[in-house]
Formats: sequence, C-alpha cells, structure tokens
Amino acid sequence: MSPRRAGALPLLLRLDPEGKQPLNQQIYQGLRSAILDGRLRVGARLPSSRMLAADLSISRNTVLNAYERLAIEGYLRGQSGGGTRVSTELPDDMLRAQVPFVSQTPKQTRRKISSRARRMVDVPVRLRIPEFPRGLRAFRIGACALDEFPTAVWGKLVRRQISRSGISGLDYGNAPGYPPLRAAVAAYLQSARGVTCDPEQIFIVNGSQQALDLSSRMLLDPENTVWLEDPGYVGAHGAFVSAGARVVPVPVDSEGIQVAKGVRHAPDARVAFVTPSHQFPLGITMTLSRRLELLRWAAKSGAWILEDDYDSELRYANRPLPALQASTHRIP
Repeated sequence: MSPRRAGALPLLLRLDPEGKQPLNQQIYQGLRSAILDGRLRVGARLPSSRMLAADLSISRNTVLNAYERLAIEGYLRGQSGGGTRVSTELPDDMLRAQVPFVSQTPKQTRRKISSRARRMVDVPVRLRIPEFPRGLRAFRIGACALDEFPTAVWGKLVRRQISRSGISGLDYGNAPGYPPLRAAVAAYLQSARGVTCDPEQIFIVNGSQQALDLSSRMLLDPENTVWLEDPGYVGAHGAFVSAGARVVPVPVDSEGIQVAKGVRHAPDARVAFVTPSHQFPLGITMTLSRRLELLRWAAKSGAWILEDDYDSELRYANRPLPALQASTHRIP
C-alpha cells in the first residue's frame, strides 16, 4: 500500500465524529498505531494534509495538528520536495532495552567487571522476604506492624515540615544527612541508649545494609578477618564478603557471642559484628560479662565492633539496654 494518494490511508483510520476524543487525537492515534505495528512502513510517504482532509471530509487544520504532533514526537519527518514520510528511527525503538550482541563466552564477559563486583555476584541470597501486601502477617522477619503505622499523624508532620522548610528543602542537602535530624538523633541516642556522640558522627543512611556496606569499605581491606555471629544476619555476611573480607563464624550461646572461641579461631580479626540487644535470629540478649569480654578483646587487639542495634527498643519489660559503647568506661 502506498498512501501517496489519500484514497488508501483513510482505510487505516476509523474516525468517530461522535466520539469523546477530538478528531485530531483520533488521527494521531490511528497513524501512530499503524506506524508501530508496521502497516505504515518506515520511509512510507503520507498524503498531503489537504488531500487527506478532503478524503476524510474534515478540516485541514485537524489533519495538520495530528501531523505536527507526530512530527514533534519523531514519528514523521518532512522533506523538501519529498512530502511527509514515516521516520526511519522511531522514538519507541529508543525506549526499548536492546539485547546487546555478546561475542564472548559468559566467563570472558565476567572478567570485565571489577573483583569487588564478582564477589558481590557470588554472594548467595538466602533470605527471601515475601512481597507486600501478600506477605503482611504476624511474625514476619524484618517488618513491624505496618497496619498500625500512624499514617495520619505522619502525614501531618510531613506537611508541617514541608511548609516550614520551603523550597530550600528540595535542594541538595548535606551528604551525611539533614543536620537538624543528625543533631536530634545524637541527642536521642545519648538519653535513650547511653551513646556519647556528636551530630558530626551521625550519618543518615537508607537502611542497615547501606550502613554495613559503608562500614565495610571504611574499615576492611581485602583478606581482613571478620567475626560474625553463628547463626547470624546473612545481609552482614554478604556485605563483608563483597568487601573481600574473610568471614569467621563465631557460635552464640545463652549469653551471646562466644568471645573465647572467636579469639581461638581468629585472634587477629579486624571487625566483630554483633547484635547484643536482640541477637538475630535467636533473640538472645548479650550478658554484661560477655559484653565486657568483647570490649576488652577489641581494646587489646585494636579491632572494631560493629553493633547492629536490632530491635533494641522492642522489649516486653523494662527500658532498653544501653549500647555497647556506653559500657566502654567499665573496661579496666
């Protein structure tokens, strides 16, 4: 079919003068669909707006509006002396993800990524969280009672803060986080968790996994050793392996991580990752004597302790326990 003359093109367009959409929109959609499904091929010449308008018994401006929109969006192109034709490069083709041609084998292709990326790819993902809302149920790992969240109060607070901060709140912020928020977090940690820190030591992240990734990159060199509670958090294991560290599992008993066994298997560990307030996944609270034992080892060996304060404030009775840092003054 060659739409050089208007007689053939109207067969592709089904106009409804009584329809809800204006005629120029109907022409636009009809031509765009014909182009995308191949009924109007790339490079095909369209009739002039005057000829098509006459054949459809409508205003020429209606056809011009449709042609102009298709041209602006890249479906049509005008040529001097050549009329209006379907573009050789359609905008929809640019929006589709093209499968690249790979001449190498998968093993050869993998060599092109960094060694850190290869370690990340090799980390097995064993923890699968059901997607919301199908997975919304009691005792689901890593989620609180989302149906009890005070959305109305939260919405009021957000609107109040937006009205106060104005347009400046939409600009780029401080890299470690919003300064007033960091100051508020530091003040809260001091009163509620016994942590001594300045706002400059607070970094706002989007979750514990980002915190673990940043900490791993700052504290660990490849082949450094890390103590990890056994059983323990698989997300922490993945972050340490991705950083190139050697992870040593240290058993957990009724008092928490068994420091003596950690020293026996890896005395030169650079980092110990623990969940003292609510051990994950066993739920044990680390005793004071075991906390002091861990702190003495870290002080003597120069190691870092990464404390994941998991579920620290979710307690059935009494106040939350102080963080490990609050007990450093007890080390003899």
